[in-house]
Amino acid sequence: MKRFGSLVGGVIALLILVAAGHMAFIEIGREVVVLSTTDTGGERHQRRLWAVDFDGAVWLHSTGTSWHALFAQPVTVGLARNGKVSVYRATPVPGPHPEIDRLLREKYGLADRWVRFLAPDDPDVLVVRLDPVDDQSSG
Repeated sequence: MKRFGSLVGGVIALLILVAAGHMAFIEIGREVVVLSTTDTGGERHQRRLWAVDFDGAVWLHSTGTSWHALFAQPVTVGLARNGKVSVYRATPVPGPHPEIDRLLREKYGLADRWVRFLAPDDPDVLVVRLDPVDDQSSG
């Protein structure tokens, strides 16, 4: 029984180590922006995400159905990037996005491949285009 307890403890420790390594792999060494949004109930949310620049806009790529409700129509969001917070108009862009996927792979390298291995693209993936609302920023 003692051996079983050691085995379970080892498995739990390994899972914690893998989860911590996953988060560090995603967060360390590459740009991570902070997106500030307000849901339909008025509650504010902040999400740490990857971002790429393309076609004069900032592009975000995420999975999950919660984004479909949040970005069902264009909304105004805040984005903290490079020490500045700017206001953007966020617009969902349906369909496949091979250019955005390529830019993410180039920028985030092995970390992007790791994330896509754990959470492959599926119909719930949503790409959001952020266009600047104004030139006012705060730092």
